[in-house]
Amino acid sequence: MRNFRYIIIGGGSSGCVLANRLSKNPENHVLLLEAGRSDNSLIIRVPAGQSLSVGKKSWDWCYKAEPDPSRNKRIDLWPAGKVLGGGSSINGMVYFRGQHEDYDQWAELGNPGWDFKSVLPYFIKCETNELGKSIYHGHNGPLYVSNVRSPHLLAKTFVEAAVSIGIPKNNDFNGEHQEGAGLLQATQKNGSRHNTSQAYLAPIKNRKNLQIITKAFVTKIIVKEKKAIGVEYIKGNQLHKEFCTHEVIISAGAIASPKILMLSGIGPEKKLKNLEIPVIKNLPGVGENLQEHPAAWLSYFATTNTLNMEASPIKFIQHGLSWLFFGKGPATSPIAHAAAFVKSSPELKTPNLQIHFTPLAYDLKPDKLVLLDRPAVVASPNVCRPIGRGLIELKDNKPESYPIIKHQLLSHRDDLEVLIEGCKITRKIFQAKSFKPYLTAERMPGVDVQTDDEWEEYLRNFAALSYHFCGTCKMGNDSMSVVDHNLRVHGLQNLRVIDASIMPTIPSANTNGPTIMIAEKGADLVLTQSGGAVGERSRNK
Repeated sequence: MRNFRYIIIGGGSSGCVLANRLSKNPENHVLLLEAGRSDNSLIIRVPAGQSLSVGKKSWDWCYKAEPDPSRNKRIDLWPAGKVLGGGSSINGMVYFRGQHEDYDQWAELGNPGWDFKSVLPYFIKCETNELGKSIYHGHNGPLYVSNVRSPHLLAKTFVEAAVSIGIPKNNDFNGEHQEGAGLLQATQKNGSRHNTSQAYLAPIKNRKNLQIITKAFVTKIIVKEKKAIGVEYIKGNQLHKEFCTHEVIISAGAIASPKILMLSGIGPEKKLKNLEIPVIKNLPGVGENLQEHPAAWLSYFATTNTLNMEASPIKFIQHGLSWLFFGKGPATSPIAHAAAFVKSSPELKTPNLQIHFTPLAYDLKPDKLVLLDRPAVVASPNVCRPIGRGLIELKDNKPESYPIIKHQLLSHRDDLEVLIEGCKITRKIFQAKSFKPYLTAERMPGVDVQTDDEWEEYLRNFAALSYHFCGTCKMGNDSMSVVDHNLRVHGLQNLRVIDASIMPTIPSANTNGPTIMIAEKGADLVLTQSGGAVGERSRNK
């Protein structure tokens, strides 16, 4: 099968969706190229296996950012799934959509058709939600969205404590509004991780018009007369070329998608020339607008067992059998069990802080997660709508080189101040009466941190990433946008970007759910428009 209509670069959270939807018509021959491996492993299937995949080069690209001057030159791991399913194969499985206003803002920025009312049908289309069919939820989509299978006692206590200090209860963060505290939902089916590979690829992998090639490392897009006509990729130390009649679609994620564009000569002209890359299209916004949710850590020692104490060899076997036969127990745990969306100030219209509660404790090292050896819990507040921005650049013109990631997490004073307020609110939740029987000493940051200056010092040393990277191929019509509202690359034909990189602003929640929605809507755009006219900017006057 070589007469491809569509070539999809990247079999991650977006690429799997696209492969399914575009190959539904047997006349559409589709090629899906994934640089990583198959997801056929218990490390991916078992939710608790996340600690064995993040930071492991077998499953994770393990990107490293440049030292962050806003956090005393800290160097962070930037994970990205090196496996079918991409981020949905190694993430914490937490499923949020973000607030309605997030998408209304996308439309206000010059992207018609991306307001919440317009994107809601695609959220509904993708899911089979345990809450059942409603005006906000689907009941027959490919992706299973489930309640936490075995919620920890302290997760329920977190919700009770939050409500006791005036935070409203919320039984559905993906419903009418996001504000409040409650147990969350995860992308799981019968207690197993339900990544996009299992949801979208596994049921249709035998379609004769779909070819999936793993360990296929794309080096460039082949462009002729401003039209994308194919791709080059390496597999087994051999350079291959494949061509298509309709479209090349880049779905490689917020780090790799701009890298592939720039290697292909599509990006900031001056930088490309400095690296001796022939310029096909000057798009200065490629790699810019990198966004991430700045997060903090508050941790308390517990009097009752927490999940980090369930990792001994005997318990590992016990919980593995419970998962295998019943789909229950600690092995089914997503990274967080409960959450709260709150306002740092009462005059705000919508929440600007998200707090994850995790009934286990671990430390984030530069290259891995390390479980604590004492019972403890963690709550992580993050800034929903950060102002700070970063960028992705090429190190050189060699495809195998990792890109340069520059992002100062606390570069903007407003982000720092909001995060300090989030820490204060989180501490107040932990100090509520509901937690008294279960918690002892404050592990992080410790009771010595009280003033704003002390909180700032703590955050400069310990603030962390949320792993919600996006925005580097921004959708819009201004001079720094990369794709138009139809996700076509400006100034080129038959080339789109469809993944988290197109987000003009980061949603105020975890980004995997919104990324899947983008792919669902993007698939419809491709099917109705492919072969159409070039997507040029119509600049605002």
